[in-house]
Amino acid sequence: MHRIVRYFSLVFAVLSGLLLGGSAFAQGNETRVIVPDLPGGAIVSGCYRSTGRIYGKYRIEFCLQQRGTYFVSGGGVLCDGRLDWTGRGAEVRVQLRRTSCGNGVAWSADTMTCRPNLLLGLLGLIVSPDRPFLSSLTCNYTPVAGRDGPTRFTARRTN
Repeated sequence: MHRIVRYFSLVFAVLSGLLLGGSAFAQGNETRVIVPDLPGGAIVSGCYRSTGRIYGKYRIEFCLQQRGTYFVSGGGVLCDGRLDWTGRGAEVRVQLRRTSCGNGVAWSADTMTCRPNLLLGLLGLIVSPDRPFLSSLTCNYTPVAGRDGPTRFTARRTN
């Protein structure tokens, strides 16, 4: 029964996204953001891992792909969830979906705003000038609730 409900939920989400033009399905593998001195922009799509920990104990990894995903580990939790994202101008906006981490713990539907890290990110432009991609992002992570305020971290491309 659980599989049937999950299947119909997935079908509904896909159809809703297609009919309503949802941003979850709008981004592809060649999505670009604006960077200085590169008229066509740089490819931001791909997977990233935080170089440090957020809120002292959590490491986040995320993939900006058509079916965006994220993984949080640390502090005794392992969370594997979905995300929606859009790239506009020089900015990437990420909306995490609330996900169960097991043992009565869930990761909230927080948001991130990321921009090219021009000091570290331009390395990718040098490595592959014909297909420029960013190797690093600087992200502002904002929890939906709780005592902790926004935090900033650097994320490096893993693929």
